[in-house]
Amino acid sequence: MSTIREEDMPYDFETLKETKHIRRSVYDLQPITLDEEYPGDLPEDLKPFHYCFAREGHILMIIPRNYLQEAFDENDLDAYEIAIPVKYVLEKGYEHVEGHEDYIVGNFDYDPEIQKVDVPPEYYEY
Repeated sequence: MSTIREEDMPYDFETLKETKHIRRSVYDLQPITLDEEYPGDLPEDLKPFHYCFAREGHILMIIPRNYLQEAFDENDLDAYEIAIPVKYVLEKGYEHVEGHEDYIVGNFDYDPEIQKVDVPPEYYEY
């Protein structure tokens, strides 16, 4: 997994993060990011992780539980954040990553065989 490296960004990432709500893991997805609020009740602590993508709908950028240790080993939590539907995360559960409160880990696993978290279609909200 990889994301754009901070030194390769044409903008000051910290400024973008603070002023435009752009996480490093979604930097290259900006053109398809829609500025829409989640239509349901979204806990306040999840709002910094929420995006609405044209193809995936309302999602949270989150690290699957089985990839958390690998993310630590690689020292790159951003590279392991993936887009998961809000509804799925709310049902399965999440936690803030200890010592890294600006990341969340989901109570579900990434399936390397199918190369995704197997989320049923009814969890996608547009």
